Amino acid sequence: MNCLEFRRGLLQDPFDSANGLLEHEAGCGECATFARELRAEETRLRALLNEVSPPPQLVDNIQLAISLQQRGRSRRQVWYAAAASVLLIVGATMTSLMSTSWERGNMALAQSVLNHIDDEAHHLREAGPIAQSRVKYVFARFGAELSGDIGQVNFAAECLMRKRNGVHLVLPGRQGPITAFFMPGERPEKPLPVKSARFQGHIVPTVWGSIAVVGEHGEPLQELGEKLAAAVLWPAATGDLVGQRLPAAALVAQQ
Repeated sequence: MNCLEFRRGLLQDPFDSANGLLEHEAGCGECATFARELRAEETRLRALLNEVSPPPQLVDNIQLAISLQQRGRSRRQVWYAAAASVLLIVGATMTSLMSTSWERGNMALAQSVLNHIDDEAHHLREAGPIAQSRVKYVFARFGAELSGDIGQVNFAAECLMRKRNGVHLVLPGRQGPITAFFMPGERPEKPLPVKSARFQGHIVPTVWGSIAVVGEHGEPLQELGEKLAAAVLWPAATGDLVGQRLPAAALVAQQ
């Protein structure tokens, strides 16, 4: 299967798990990125549609149209009433979609991290390890450089986090797989805890964005977070630091 056939198949069903599609995705980094972004967009659209409810005026307008028809009014009058109902539905739907999209875009960063892990939970089962050249390639797409040893990596890819792309890593841990997100442009004012019924972790602010490290409850993560921060040289994004490459650990210290 070539890239064109893969993308055509995925556009028909982003969640198709046919063997041919999965094999191609596993072996093609660009198509894997395309697939993740397409599935993320499909998930968002499905969630938005599920949250849209008919406006309360819809029932009244439909009853009005029926009433006009029963009273022998002209077809044009009935059409106008029906058209008004349709326009009302479209307007309310678009308003709801825009409002929901804005809310999702401003969703708490920690919750967004947990949602992303849940949406791509299948990556937690990646056996690995993958080649270090693959890990370096993913960081290089952002102008970043993996300059230190971060140990075994089971999965590495560019991924969409809220409104921006970042780096998604899965590493082996003591309690289970560990997820690490490098999120350029996401700058919380202070370190944030990440916690759910299954996972625990934290988000560390940097000048260029932030790093999220999340694992199963009981997983020791502090040392890993420091190790990742020290091992990655990320291009700074603001002020006099533009164009420079500073260790992520140094950027954290400047907060």
